[in-house]
Amino acid sequence: MYPLTPGQDNVPQMPYMKVLEWGFTPKMLENIEANITLQKAGYLSDETEEGLGHDNTIRSTDIDWIDTRMYPDFYETLSKVIHYTNSSFFKYAITDLEPCQYGVYAADKEGHYATHTDGMFKGPNGTVRKISFSILLTDPKEFEGGDLLLQPDFKGIETDLQKYEICFFPSWLPHKVTPVTKGVRKSIVGWVHGPDFV
Repeated sequence: MYPLTPGQDNVPQMPYMKVLEWGFTPKMLENIEANITLQKAGYLSDETEEGLGHDNTIRSTDIDWIDTRMYPDFYETLSKVIHYTNSSFFKYAITDLEPCQYGVYAADKEGHYATHTDGMFKGPNGTVRKISFSILLTDPKEFEGGDLLLQPDFKGIETDLQKYEICFFPSWLPHKVTPVTKGVRKSIVGWVHGPDFV
């Protein structure tokens, strides 16, 4: 049998990449949070006319969207770490970034997001979500639960994010946020688009 590709010694063992020091600052967060207006998050569903579901057993999160025009410093810094991560880890063809989503998972609302994938969504130009990311905004000592759990298998992988750390993973990978049982967990999530995988 002839091998189609030579073996690689530097293949990552985990399906994600984390970056702690990437330029995100408390000032950026302060500017973003000054204009946040939270609303109950939904999820895509064929069961409603507007196409959004609001079942708390699936998702209990309050969110707002971070306008790309209002926060150029944040998006410029984010684009640099996206290109760095893609060139050193994923090596996908990528084209653009959706506006990011600010999210709050509160214990008093049993904040969580059940297992789901992001990769089935198409952008306005026909591009697909290829890379998802999550930025933890809260010190993990300030809440309990609320783990970003990646699920390439039944056991899952805890990402153990630190404050301001960003975790990148393939958008087709199942993942969830486990229930917050104490305190409040805040995060920013986003999705990098590119042409269809072939």
